Amino acid sequence: MTSATRISATVSADLADFLDEYQQTHGLDSRSAALAEAIRALRERVLDAAYQELGDAQRAGQETYPADNLDGLDLNGLDGA
Repeated sequence: MTSATRISATVSADLADFLDEYQQTHGLDSRSAALAEAIRALRERVLDAAYQELGDAQRAGQETYPADNLDGLDLNGLDGA
């Protein structure tokens, strides 16, 4: 495991209940593991929306992103790369 940072969060009882239920039904070791999955999903959602916006802008002919910035993407196997 990589290094971890402790955070403290206060959420409504219904969100805490959902987190606990998610943890149990998905066989996760802790609330922290369930919360980490939620944060990863949120990050993916934000990144997906940003790429959608970028694609829309590029299809409209707007240069919005340097072509050499891969943003951590691995292009092996894509478009013959």
